[in-house]
Amino acid sequence: MLNSLECFIFFLTRTVDRDINRMIDSSYQMLGAMRATLGTWGADMPELRRSQDTWERILESAETLFARQGYSGTSTRQIAAGADVSIQTLQYHCGGKKNLYKAVLERTVIPVTDLINRYVQKMLEQDLTDERVLEESVARIIDELFDLLQAKPHYAPLFYRQWLVQDPDLRNVEGENLIPVLRNWAEEMETQFDEERLRGTNPFLLNMSMSWIFWGLFVQPSFLARYMGIDPDSPEFLRTLKDHAWEMTLRMMGQRRSSSPSPFRKREAKARTKKSPTGKKK
Repeated sequence: MLNSLECFIFFLTRTVDRDINRMIDSSYQMLGAMRATLGTWGADMPELRRSQDTWERILESAETLFARQGYSGTSTRQIAAGADVSIQTLQYHCGGKKNLYKAVLERTVIPVTDLINRYVQKMLEQDLTDERVLEESVARIIDELFDLLQAKPHYAPLFYRQWLVQDPDLRNVEGENLIPVLRNWAEEMETQFDEERLRGTNPFLLNMSMSWIFWGLFVQPSFLARYMGIDPDSPEFLRTLKDHAWEMTLRMMGQRRSSSPSPFRKREAKARTKKSPTGKKK
C-alpha cells in the first residue's frame, strides 16, 4: 500500500498534469482561432484593395465631371459611367451625390487650405510692414500655390463652381476650412498695417479678391495661353502668371498714395446733401 506521503505526491502530480494539459489545450484553441482570424483577414485584403481602388475611381470621375459641369449639371449615372462602376456600387460607397460632392471638395479644398495656412502662419510671425519681408512672403505662397494649381487642373474650376452653389449644405467644406484661414489672415493684416495703409480697404474682401484672381488664372489656362501666344504647359507660361499675381498682390496690399475719398462714397454724400428727409431738394 502507498503511505500518506506517496498518496499526496501522486495526487499532486495528477492534478498538475491535468492543469498543464488544460493549459496546453487552451493554447492550441487560441492559436487555432488566431490562425482562422488572420487567414480571414488576409483573404479579405485583396477585396479591401479593390474597394479602395473603386472609391478612388469614383472620386476621380466625380472630380472631373463636377469641375467641367458643376454640381447641378452632373448626374450620379455620369459619374458611375466615368468610374466604370454600377450605380448601385456608387450608392454603396458614397450614399448619394451630395455626399460625393463633399468628399471631392474635401480632397481639393483641404490641401489648398493647408498650404495657405502654412504660409499664413509663417507670415504672421514676421513684420509685414517691412516691404522686403512682405514681397518675399507673397512670392513664396504664390510659387507653391500656382505649382499646385497647375499640377491639379480640376482644382480651380471646382473652386469657381463652388462659389456659384446656392445650397448651404454644400458650402460647409469651404466654410469650415478655407474661410477661417482667410479671416485669420485679414485680422493679422489689421493688426500689423496702420490705418493709413488700410484706408478704404476691407482686408477680408482683399484676401477673397486675391483668391479669385489666383484661381481664376487657372480656370481656362489654354485660353490665356492662346491669347498671350505661350504654350500653357511651358515654364514661361507659369512664370508669367506668377509674375503677374505677385505684382498685382503687392499693389493691392500697398498704400494708396492719393488722399481722395472713394468716389462711390462721395456720390452717396452728394446725393444725401441734395435731398431733404422728405425727398425734396433743399
